Amino acid sequence: MKDGLVLGLAVLVLLAALTLGMAFGTEAFSSTEIVAALLPATTPEQQSTPFATTIIREIRLPRVLLAGLCGGLLAGAGAVFQGFFRNPLADSGIMGVSSGAALGAVSSALLPATLASLGTPALAFAGALAAALLVLAAARLHGRYGGTTIIILTGTAASAFFSALTSLLVLMKDRELYKMFVWILGSFNGRGWQELHFILPVALAALALLCLCPRGLDLLGGGEAAAQSLGLNLAATKALTLGAGSLAAAAAVCTGGTIGFVGLIVPHLLRKLHSPRHAILIPASILWGASFLILCDLLARILIPPAEIPVGLVTSLAGAPFFVTLLLAGRREPYG
Repeated sequence: MKDGLVLGLAVLVLLAALTLGMAFGTEAFSSTEIVAALLPATTPEQQSTPFATTIIREIRLPRVLLAGLCGGLLAGAGAVFQGFFRNPLADSGIMGVSSGAALGAVSSALLPATLASLGTPALAFAGALAAALLVLAAARLHGRYGGTTIIILTGTAASAFFSALTSLLVLMKDRELYKMFVWILGSFNGRGWQELHFILPVALAALALLCLCPRGLDLLGGGEAAAQSLGLNLAATKALTLGAGSLAAAAAVCTGGTIGFVGLIVPHLLRKLHSPRHAILIPASILWGASFLILCDLLARILIPPAEIPVGLVTSLAGAPFFVTLLLAGRREPYG
């Protein structure tokens, strides 16, 4: 399939996912009602009911945009991490990067109220970057980036450590215990325009940095020596890729909590089904990841109405079997 067709199809699927996300929930709305609620009406007949307008504009639209943004960040970070470590299991959740970001985000609650909101993205990025550097150091000590076992073990240990510290901080803030617990599981419940406006600049910066990574990642695929002989600045490339992936993971955590497996499933499938070239893989992962998480969030809202389950549980139910299958397949075939 041609690159343009892949991206074009991804855009169409994303538009369909956005429409479905706004259409279904406790109350269902038709596409006509959605259009009437979102666009200014030219005649009285085209006006939507105040109820539909409020639900679609103020609740569902910001929620699906947040879910799409979070999914795109996670899938884009996954594509970058997999390319950098040359390993299909190098996902921000499995590597402990998301747990590090969650620890940083939750620890911002210890700051003075005037600094807490501004400190959340910065501390989340610091936690994510610390986890990524830890895995990188372990992989280097192991002698190669592609060590599946060392990445899983180091990531599991880092994730457990950061999660334990996060749980401790949550217990210290007992008044907000349930709210923070649900957020840690991954959820967009109760999040709206305020959260979207808050995280949007950081998220857009992360997406832009992710899209600067393809050339370096493609050259690194042939090994560091070969990449350096072709004129690649290894130090700058490593700083860019790790920084972009960590910032994207941190922004995703600030957006919807710790949501696993999106960055594992989406880029891996695209790499196998279409192309390993990062110039197409990264933007395609961002688009397909956005659609994937919007649909997962829709399932989280409609599976047990009128209640809803954390979207992180939905992605884990889908991702855990995929992870095991990928782990077993990795014993038989090389990464590529």
